[in-house]
Amino acid sequence: MPKRTHKWKRLPSSVSLAHRAFVLKLRELREVSDRTQAQISQDVYLAPTSLSNHLNGGRIPEAEHVEKLYKILSDEAAATSRAMPCSLSLLLELRAKALVKHCGCCSVGSPGATAATPDAQPTAAGSPAPKHVRRRPRRPRVRLSARHRGIPRTPAEAQVPVPLREGDRHLTTPADTAWPEIRTLAESLSAGRSRDADIMMWSAATTLSARDVQIFVAQCRAAGLGKAADQVITNAARRDAQAVLNIATALHTSEQYADAGLLLTAAAQEEQT
Repeated sequence: MPKRTHKWKRLPSSVSLAHRAFVLKLRELREVSDRTQAQISQDVYLAPTSLSNHLNGGRIPEAEHVEKLYKILSDEAAATSRAMPCSLSLLLELRAKALVKHCGCCSVGSPGATAATPDAQPTAAGSPAPKHVRRRPRRPRVRLSARHRGIPRTPAEAQVPVPLREGDRHLTTPADTAWPEIRTLAESLSAGRSRDADIMMWSAATTLSARDVQIFVAQCRAAGLGKAADQVITNAARRDAQAVLNIATALHTSEQYADAGLLLTAAAQEEQT
């Protein structure tokens, strides 16, 4: 029986890179089965809408549901002689990274993100706490203030090492588009956590839109992460031809001519191999 393929929705731009990596691996795992998601979710003891939400970048599933899903699909893969796309330990590791909240402006799609909020103390022994103390905090206002406090607003021209008329890589990306993931990537590289850094660079190159890839590369250059920027471009060259052309256009429009040339050269080498 030919393997069924699915048309997945594009992940929202608000989904973090670590969460994207987990969702993409979860989608690869789901491709092992030819059954409907309603049938699979019934075996996992999940509502079909909940499983769909997990596969489209919504709430992050509980670890026990991930383990149950993996076991069911592993048994089905064995029965149909299909290979599993990853190990259970790697899937749980990606889930754990997706749950990490890097800073005040980040969000995660799991109830664990709000678990750190202290509950109200009971009013008396055996008496329930008032209902109003369980209301969620007004997070949107907190996120906005944390974002503006946490992002340094240095002019883009300060990062250009040569006069504007002579330089090649004049990063025209506004300072407002700086992402917390860039700081996390720099910390992972400096701490020698190459596996974490590779996951972030691969996810940025293969899942972000053309404009977001250009911004990510520009921010890496501005942060002094030249090798990381080159790696993201090399990974992006493995995408389909239209996606590569869109990314090259975004780089060229932002006057990152050398980056656009590197992308097209890498893409041409991919075609020859």
